[in-house]
Amino acid sequence: MVQRWWRTRGTDIYLDIDVPLEFHGSDYGGWSIAADSLNADSVVLSFGIGEDITFDEAIIGKYACTVHAFDPTPKALTYVEPFASDKLRVYPWGLGATDENRTFYLPRNPRYVSGSISHSRHLKNQAVEVSLRSLESTMRETGVRRFDVLKMDIEGSEYEVLRDDETMQILEQQRPQLLVEFHHRFASYSKADTQDIVARLRRAGFRVAWVSRRGEEVLFLPDKAHD
Repeated sequence: MVQRWWRTRGTDIYLDIDVPLEFHGSDYGGWSIAADSLNADSVVLSFGIGEDITFDEAIIGKYACTVHAFDPTPKALTYVEPFASDKLRVYPWGLGATDENRTFYLPRNPRYVSGSISHSRHLKNQAVEVSLRSLESTMRETGVRRFDVLKMDIEGSEYEVLRDDETMQILEQQRPQLLVEFHHRFASYSKADTQDIVARLRRAGFRVAWVSRRGEEVLFLPDKAHD
């Protein structure tokens, strides 16, 4: 086990494995994945686009893979829809534990796009209703039967999603590279919530391979990915 610790905002996440990685995207919206791990047949589910698709564009540029991009917020959809193509397919819903409409609180700063379904100090009382789909429903509605990468930047909903047993069953079957941004900085969540999810993913056979400098973005690789 690689004993490397990240002590950002008091949440310690150590790396389980040390594997070659490659970084795609901007400093703000970029992520690491396993090096040379995709191809033109690969499928990526990218939940949470905001106003930065540099990660999605970069992996399409290198691998010519297909990215299914999801965001339920009007501002993000206005931004991303002009970039839609056969390789970058855009959908107007977010990822949830169940299929439902939820209240989404908008950021106080109008220049920002990231809000949350859970109210926090950086959000204002103004809200919109957004559509969420479970992972199972998303696969059914998009026709995706398998996926190689699942990215979640879903503004706090990751805790509900990754506590959901049906979602975890799909992840254990699919064994994707899993990219998660944790939002324990929000008032509704805690460092313990993040630690609990990390532990649950480890029990399911996913290993921490990369943590961002902020300590909030984490790459989990399934056991098979580094055999």
